Amino acid sequence: MPRTDTELATLLAHRPELAAASSLDLLERMLASPELAIPALLALDADCHTVSQALQVLGGDTGRAELKEMLDDPHARLDEVIGTLAEWGLVTLEGERVLSPHRPGLWQHPFGLGRPLREIAGDITAETLKSMLKALGAQPKGRKAELVAQLTQWLREERRAVAARAAKLPRQSRTLLEQMTARQPVQSDTQAFYGGRATGPLQRLAEAGFVVRAGWEYEMPREVALALREDGWKPRLTGQPEVAGVARPATDGVGAALAAVDRVAALMELAGTEPIAELKAGGVGARELKRLGRALGLPEPEVVLWLDVAFAAELLAPVMGDGLVATTVLDEWLAAGPAERWETLAGAWRALPHSPTHRVLGCCEEHLSPQAPPHPLDSGAGDVRRATLRVLHSLPAGLGADAAGLRAAVDWRTRATAEFALAATEFVAATLREGELLGMVADGGLTVLGRAALDGGPAASLFPAPATTATLQNDLTAVVTGSPAHELAAFLGGCADLESRDRASVWRFSGASVRRALDTGVSPDDLLAELERISAKAVPQPLRYLVADTARRHGAIRVAAAMSVLTADDPALLTELCGARSLRKPALRQVAPTVALSGLAPDETLRLLRTAGYAPVGVAADGTIRAERPQPRRLPVDPLPGERLDPAAAAKAIRDGRPPGLPGGDAVDAAAITGEAIVVVRRGREHYMDDLRLTGEMVSGYCHDCQGGHTFDRAEIEDAFLLEP
Repeated sequence: MPRTDTELATLLAHRPELAAASSLDLLERMLASPELAIPALLALDADCHTVSQALQVLGGDTGRAELKEMLDDPHARLDEVIGTLAEWGLVTLEGERVLSPHRPGLWQHPFGLGRPLREIAGDITAETLKSMLKALGAQPKGRKAELVAQLTQWLREERRAVAARAAKLPRQSRTLLEQMTARQPVQSDTQAFYGGRATGPLQRLAEAGFVVRAGWEYEMPREVALALREDGWKPRLTGQPEVAGVARPATDGVGAALAAVDRVAALMELAGTEPIAELKAGGVGARELKRLGRALGLPEPEVVLWLDVAFAAELLAPVMGDGLVATTVLDEWLAAGPAERWETLAGAWRALPHSPTHRVLGCCEEHLSPQAPPHPLDSGAGDVRRATLRVLHSLPAGLGADAAGLRAAVDWRTRATAEFALAATEFVAATLREGELLGMVADGGLTVLGRAALDGGPAASLFPAPATTATLQNDLTAVVTGSPAHELAAFLGGCADLESRDRASVWRFSGASVRRALDTGVSPDDLLAELERISAKAVPQPLRYLVADTARRHGAIRVAAAMSVLTADDPALLTELCGARSLRKPALRQVAPTVALSGLAPDETLRLLRTAGYAPVGVAADGTIRAERPQPRRLPVDPLPGERLDPAAAAKAIRDGRPPGLPGGDAVDAAAITGEAIVVVRRGREHYMDDLRLTGEMVSGYCHDCQGGHTFDRAEIEDAFLLEP
């Protein structure tokens, strides 16, 4: 169906996976794919599910009037719901007609109903229809088509007689009948399969005319279920249940957001210097979580949250046998502004499939044990989180609620609460808890920042500009109010030690930290000049004295390779070193007044000397001072996309189509996206393939003709076509 530019952009905003389409034809094929449609439909609310099922019951092509007649719509929501389904590409509209692109439909048993008699009649004989009519109290007449019509009319007009016969069934059969009437119209005959009793509850229902048998299964026709349901039964459009909101003070959430960014940065700093240990079975264990918690000054649940978020944002990645290390994506993240860094973290959290602070599957009693972070769990917590945020977004600003107060509305928003009922309320509570730590939620309601994020608007205007100056104090500390700019934080981190992160960050200067800066090759004068530049006022005298004193002692000892050769201008200093008990390990031996030998390599000798309180420098092979610039460990990974999807630009690209001549055309793209089977002509031979994958210009998949996998360049494809269903 032709779509306007606005409609196409709206569709892609709701379903960004469709932006992979390279043409309008491929887009329509993707829209008709049940595999892509079902996740989109399940992301919508209960009323959308109700209308979708009603459309399927009515054959997938009906008018608004017929839908209105079938549904109980006390709040007149039908048109709004149809509009939502159309925006998501789950129905198409032609005037007053509503059409589904998915036939026969997306639901196995819409409203818990079986197939209509006209469909079941193809699987049974006329004698079976006659037996049903007789069992229900009617006199069969005519051929098969007339029998179907007669049975349909009888079930519609003789509801009381049908109900009376159901009431006379034995207790087990009556219980099973109620179950099949309400939600499970198809049952397997396990008794017959395993050689059980000849006449069980299912067989009795068949003899009574309520179900029909097809192989090992028994199915209740739709007309029978409708006759047994309460008089006037109609599916109801309810709208979101009311949430008893409580007034709360307004907050922008920026303070918590900046704290979240700082805590993730601190965690990444730890991961950049020493890998985060993982258990042999995978995941970070309790001992390592405690270590990280002590180092960061955070409770363990919060450490787990930041581990999960950083892992999802690809700031962390596992190395076989070496634990979790920081990635090259981290450098790009650190170089971005506070708003961009927070948006990366918030987006990663919203997309998580599990709950970091309640890491359970939650599907049954056996799966309520917490799992080690940070690897994802396939639980319903992600769907519950997104539904909870949508409920909070629907509340007026200034109102909030707790998990119990939100539960009914969340149930309406997602089916995941029913599928993961044992953990659903805790998943809602976890969303509120984690949202507060990220600055999206406060007191059970959305913050200004959280509402802006869900609206898709830019958050940068809500964040203060990064600080570019520090206040240098007489107690040898540097205080930065707010979030420091990346360059400022990097400079202070190179010449001082970070003591605390909060509304203000505090660094402390010491002889060791200044020596660390001088080790990189910076001169004392250059260091003082940079401190003058970033300082909000004059550099305090104690800090000048510290730099000068450290510079005077810096390089008094020089270490070269022998194993190691130590030289010093002061012979007494070398004599002191050779006799120091703390330096017994390198076995220093003075061979001249200003020269000593070490039994260890230069780097280890330098480390031991610095640990003992000295300020040595390394010497290169040419005799010059060797500058030491520590390189944090980074695991190379592909960078994250720089920008989120622009629906308007994506819509224009689809409408313009791709340049002609690409081998395989839309057929290869469609097979890779929708999972459809495809015939690929390559080297003059046809290959019937499925499970197709596209990696750049390389194509891979399973070939049924060759009974094996193939991987080849797309340029080798001579022709390709999809198999019509």
